[in-house]
Amino acid sequence: MARKIDEDKLVRIKNATMKTIVDYGIEKTTIAMIAKNANVSGGYLYRLYSGKQALIEELYYDKVVALNNELEFLIGLNPTSASSIIEAFIQNRIVFALNEAEASKFYYQLLHNNNFNVNDDLKNRNIALIEIIKNIGVKTGEIHKNVSILQIHFHLFMYVVDYIHFNLKNAFANGTIADSDVQYLTQNILNILKKPN
Repeated sequence: MARKIDEDKLVRIKNATMKTIVDYGIEKTTIAMIAKNANVSGGYLYRLYSGKQALIEELYYDKVVALNNELEFLIGLNPTSASSIIEAFIQNRIVFALNEAEASKFYYQLLHNNNFNVNDDLKNRNIALIEIIKNIGVKTGEIHKNVSILQIHFHLFMYVVDYIHFNLKNAFANGTIADSDVQYLTQNILNILKKPN
């Protein structure tokens, strides 16, 4: 029973971390604020993590692992179509943003903060997956052979996430996102990736 309580506390801590950072920003968030929002003592939190940086890095690590697993799954489903992989990935980012708003906003903030990086193993796995997508796209003519892995990564992760959050937050878009946005993003990305550098 004690293990179940600890797992519940851990979930509360992670959720409180994301919510606190979304509400106050990474720099202003403190361990005391997270502990209070998670309804645990600061001491308990320090038994699990050396500090705020370690806690946030674990959450970021978990998200990157999940994204890599998702890309691997989508490649397995669509081994001959880069556009199908890209479209499904974009659709999943939208579903994530709509169904897990706090986690999505938290991830958005981390993408724009240079203090958080993934380890080399995760980075190399991500690069390998994007290389597979590029190879599929080059074979099908969906991606130009001179397009870099960095460009593909930027458009799949930064551009898509920025577009979604801009639409959900911006007054011009009435805080909505729709299936037409999936098609718009997919076409824009494919048009860019088809062009030689």
